Amino acid sequence: MSFKTSFLLLLGLSSSSLISCAVTWGENPNDHEEFLFCGSQVPNDLLIDLSEPSQPGPFHDLTKEEIQAIRRFLEKDPNIKASKSEDIALNASVVQTADLYVARKSQVLRYLNGSGDQPPRQARVMMLRGDLTPAVVQEFICGPLPNVQQCELMNHKYRRNPAQFSVRPFHKMEFLNVYDLVNAIYDKVPHILKESYDEDVYPSIFYSDLNYGFTPVGTGLLGDINQRKTWFLLTREIPFYELHFLDFGLLLNLASSNLSEWSIDQVWYAGRTYSSLEELDAGYRANTIPKIKVERPTDTLFSSLRRRGKPVPEKPQRAPWPVEPEGKRYSVKQRVVEYLDWSFNFRMSSFTGPLLYDIRFRNETIAYEVSLGEISVFYSGSVPLPQVTNYVDSAEFVGLHSRALVPGGDCPDYATFVNLTFISSFQEELDLIDSAFCIFELNNGSPLRSHTSGDHGYEGMLDSSLTLRSALTIDNYDYIIDFIFHQNGVMETRFQSTGFILPSFLRESDRNYGFRLQEHFIGNVHHHLAQFKVDLDILGTRNRLEALEFTRVESEDPKDSTKRHHKLGVRRQLKQSELEAVYDYDFTRPQYLLVHNDQFKTKNGDMRAYRVFAPSVSKHYLPENIGNERSVSWARHQMVVTKHKDDEFSSSSNYAMFDGADPVVDFSNFYKDNDTIVDEDLVLWITCGMHHIPHTEDLPVTPAVGNHLSFFLMPYNYFEDEPSSHSGDTIYQRNQEGSQETKKGGQCIIPSVTLEEDLQRNPDMVLETFRTGYAHG
Repeated sequence: MSFKTSFLLLLGLSSSSLISCAVTWGENPNDHEEFLFCGSQVPNDLLIDLSEPSQPGPFHDLTKEEIQAIRRFLEKDPNIKASKSEDIALNASVVQTADLYVARKSQVLRYLNGSGDQPPRQARVMMLRGDLTPAVVQEFICGPLPNVQQCELMNHKYRRNPAQFSVRPFHKMEFLNVYDLVNAIYDKVPHILKESYDEDVYPSIFYSDLNYGFTPVGTGLLGDINQRKTWFLLTREIPFYELHFLDFGLLLNLASSNLSEWSIDQVWYAGRTYSSLEELDAGYRANTIPKIKVERPTDTLFSSLRRRGKPVPEKPQRAPWPVEPEGKRYSVKQRVVEYLDWSFNFRMSSFTGPLLYDIRFRNETIAYEVSLGEISVFYSGSVPLPQVTNYVDSAEFVGLHSRALVPGGDCPDYATFVNLTFISSFQEELDLIDSAFCIFELNNGSPLRSHTSGDHGYEGMLDSSLTLRSALTIDNYDYIIDFIFHQNGVMETRFQSTGFILPSFLRESDRNYGFRLQEHFIGNVHHHLAQFKVDLDILGTRNRLEALEFTRVESEDPKDSTKRHHKLGVRRQLKQSELEAVYDYDFTRPQYLLVHNDQFKTKNGDMRAYRVFAPSVSKHYLPENIGNERSVSWARHQMVVTKHKDDEFSSSSNYAMFDGADPVVDFSNFYKDNDTIVDEDLVLWITCGMHHIPHTEDLPVTPAVGNHLSFFLMPYNYFEDEPSSHSGDTIYQRNQEGSQETKKGGQCIIPSVTLEEDLQRNPDMVLETFRTGYAHG
């Protein structure tokens, strides 16, 4: 046995698993492999550069310079006359938000392919126009950036613009102005709150021990697109306040841009509604109405974030820490990530949330865009809060609800953290969100592949993958959104829900909608839905959708005609049109869904495809076109496939919380025209969902484990073999002289450290110590 073979066996490695690190060496002239020290070949161009580019690409978020240029133009434009931050009011021209408006896909592709210039950058701007008669909400396309020359009304076939003022998205000044209306409680019924809930409303709700929750009432329930009503429900100012609702609320009419026209339409108290505070007060004083007595709680630990109970483990002991022994295996520059065979652009839309563009594997485009489209939560119950609570979260601007990710809590400490900048409605300065994205590689401890053969030994590798993560805190719920890139060419999108549940004050009529979790509240059943846009470009934009349907095959036994064999067969079905491609999950008809370019085949003549696997399906129980269902028509099916059109850039709108009577965007129009989808540029609209019946283990914070939705983009006959088989993470053990070597190997030699300066330079190389620092910018 040669010295080289002996050395390999000590490492538990074979030369076949180490060939990518090979150069000529050895005592034998035929030896041609040298095993380099780990980290010695890391290229210098792997870097983390989070600085803002002077010339951003077609997908980069708006830069600070661009945002400031947009505001200056809006304030000076004679047709817009945007108010300065100190002058904003409901009856003024107010900047709601601004976001990148990506150029037409054909223009961007020409630029990416090197056959055209980068198209001019533009911004999409939403303006609250309370200064107009009638008041409306307008959306403009402004450009070119950074030297804005014009802002024109956005014009898309299936997106109404302007929109009615009554369906405007939430704005902070609306909440602030509501206090003046709600203070009527102090003026007229303070004694009811004191006697019923042991709460003082003095000198106003601002200074009391009360808080409130908002529950919008969509116009699909009101039957009039020009109405805007919201339940204002009192809670105790106790962490977490929405777990302490009182049986008291006001239905507010907030449709007008004139605050003097706002009013209280109804009052809810002790299980009944009243037309006014005066009617409630009169009945209360006359003892002709039901009354309630709820003591202020003395034990509120159940809703607190404080740790409780006996510590585990009893003696302090840290959890395992992942490390990057030779540094990062990815780079980030100008919001472009390169990781092993993967590359992609990422950004955060203030309107809709995280988006990825130009996703490539081995420099071949897999998807032009993968992005979050909408989040909704529909509650059920018999009292005002759950009965009308149909949250469609883009009304609160999903991206603006990004929150800072916590190192060691939300992401590994060694992750790269990326900050965001948005235009502000309330101040001339920009809104900054620290650590809104984190990027990290993680070995999740699960095999990506693994096999042991008695004759040949073992081959396998753990699944080390790259994750781009963001977190959105929208009222009580937190949503963790991951885009995960595996080494075998699989892209996974994962949506996790955590945070506080939204209960309602316990009434006997709500017993059919959930469980009593505390003395005075019930956890109402609700339905989480998340919709994603997936613009696949498999080997180009000339794609088709094909289903592989599983069938039952019956055949005659060739040796005995009286016997029958029952087997599983496969039938290919090419989807011809958008309506034919509408996908509703059917357990009795399982199938694979494949996207491919018919011009490209394997060496065996089969299609080279990507499979779309979406296991997180749930049934939407609302009947079509009833109530607010039209606002979420994208939820009717688990997947819809349409021909790409630049006008159909989003399945929902930021008005969807309120516009159920006449949706600004009715997604069903995207596929009702029934375009052909054979050899076309295809967009997949994937809806994931889960039903949630809250239980005591959801207190105080709902665990994310088991509460996640996901879908996968998976190569299917796309490569000639398993794409990760060339990975340096592979372990190959072989049997040697009747016994199997069991030592774990890798592709490189961990260096022996003899100098103090080597330890100071990179202690993880040998000691695998914990890194406290993290890239941040």
